[in-house]
Amino acid sequence: IVDFEYKGRKITNFEMETSALFGLSKLLGHEAITACAIIANRIKKEYSKDYKITVDKLVKIILQRLTE
Repeated sequence: IVDFEYKGRKITNFEMETSALFGLSKLLGHEAITACAIIANRIKKEYSKDYKITVDKLVKIILQRLTE
């Protein structure tokens, strides 16, 4: 995966649970969405010291957009 590149962009991380959620929702006839907060730069080995602030911000943005 470290060698894969698409239009000059590399994959630096991946989220595995989303595929299971999408698969299950499809089987049950539902629509699904995921929103992920970026809390780490694994290439640089940098991690958010307080990721909860980022996650809270993401939740507020998603709830706002869902209720507009």
